[in-house]
Amino acid sequence: MKKLLLSLLLSAVCLSGHAQRGNAFNDNTLFWSFNAGATLYQHSGNSDFGVPMAGLYVGRWLMRPLAFRVAADVAMAPSHINTMAGKSDNSLFFMGSAEFMWDVNATFFHVYNKRFLYPVPFYPLIGLGVVYRPGFDALDVFQGPEHDIQAMLGLNIPVQISHHWDLYLEYRCHMFAQDFDGSKGDNFMHAVVLGLNHRVTNDPFRRRTAFETRTNNDDWFVGFGAGLSFSSFEFEYYNNLNARLYNFTPEIMIGRNYSSVWTIRFELSGFIARERAHMVTDVVNDGTSVVERLRNGSWYSFNVLHADFMINLTHLLNFRRGVKWNFLPYLGAGPAWRYQAHPRFDVAANAGFMARRFINNEGDFYIDLKYIIAAPRLAGEAGPSGSVFGVGYPMLTFGYIHNFGHSTTRYRMPVNSTIN
Repeated sequence: MKKLLLSLLLSAVCLSGHAQRGNAFNDNTLFWSFNAGATLYQHSGNSDFGVPMAGLYVGRWLMRPLAFRVAADVAMAPSHINTMAGKSDNSLFFMGSAEFMWDVNATFFHVYNKRFLYPVPFYPLIGLGVVYRPGFDALDVFQGPEHDIQAMLGLNIPVQISHHWDLYLEYRCHMFAQDFDGSKGDNFMHAVVLGLNHRVTNDPFRRRTAFETRTNNDDWFVGFGAGLSFSSFEFEYYNNLNARLYNFTPEIMIGRNYSSVWTIRFELSGFIARERAHMVTDVVNDGTSVVERLRNGSWYSFNVLHADFMINLTHLLNFRRGVKWNFLPYLGAGPAWRYQAHPRFDVAANAGFMARRFINNEGDFYIDLKYIIAAPRLAGEAGPSGSVFGVGYPMLTFGYIHNFGHSTTRYRMPVNSTIN
C-alpha cells in the first residue's frame, strides 16, 4: 500500500513540475471528469448487478496520444460473502488507481478537434491501484475489512458537446485477486458509466511535445536480456546462499519511445523462482539432542507480463544532443501466472530503473534493476510479518536493445558532428 501511494505521489510530481513544461507536457492539458453508472460483479461463478457506481478523475495529457489520470471510484454490489450466505445486501467497494489513456486516432489517423472523431472515437485504458471493502455483518458474524491490489482495463468513448466539455461512455473491468472478498475463483467487477469530462483548453488534440516521434514506423525497439532474480519474502535469508533463493532470469521486451521523455514497453519477466525457506528442527541419531537446519522451498516456474511507463530523466528538462546514457525510472503492472505444483493466475505490479547506453543507431546496451511485487498466494505464502505487500522478485538484468526505423527521440548527433 505504501509503495503504491508513493508511486502515485512521484507520478503527480513528475506531471506537475514547472521546470518540465514544454518537454514532458504542454500547458493547458489538464482535465477532470465525473461519472455514474452500474456494475456487474462476477465472483466464483456468480454474477450480481450493483447500483450505483460513481467515479471522480483528474488527469493531464502527457503528449498527443497519451494521458495520465488518477481515478477514485466507489461501487455498491452484493459481496461474495453475502451471496454465499443467501443474502442480497449490498456492500461498498472503494477503488483508487493510476491510469493511462491512449488516443488511438491521434496515433494513427492524426485527427484534430472534431466532435465525432474519425473513424471511431475510443480511448483504451489501463490502470493499477487498490481496492478496499469495509467490514460488515453476515449471518450475525462480523466480516472484517479487506484491501488488495486491483488492475483495470477499459474503454472510453467521448463526444465533444461544447468548447470545454465532452460527454463520454466508459466501460471498465476491475480485476481483483482470486481470494479477495472470500472468492475462490475469477473475480471481476465490470462497470458501465456515463460521464462528463471538462478540458481546460478547447483544443485538446494538438499536443505535440518537443522531440515527439513523427511517424508510426519510427522509434520502436525490442530487447533481450538476462540476469539474477531473488525470491523475496520480505528479504528473508537474502544473505544466506543455502536458501537458494537467487535464480537465473531471462527477459524479452518490445516497446516504443513516444517522445524524448515518454517510453512505453511490454516485458515478459520471471521464469524460475523458489518458495519460502524455513528453519526446521531435527532430532539427531542419539535421540537426545536436536539441531536446526534450513529447509529449502520448492522450485516453481512463473511469468509476469508487465506494461511499463518510463520517464527519461536525461531529457526531462531539455533534449541534449550527443548524450549517450539515458536513465529511465518506470512503473508498471500486468498479469502474473504460475505453472506447476500450484497453478495460479493473478496481478502483479513493478517499479524499476533502467540505464541504456547508445552503441549505434540500431543498438543500445542496457542495465535494468526492478522489483516485481506479487500476491503471497502466487509464491505459496507470505513473509515473516504476513503482509500482502511483502512478497516480490527483485531482478538485476543486462541486455541488448535493437531499434527499428528512425530513432528520433533517444539520441541525436551533435551539431556539425559526424562521429558517434
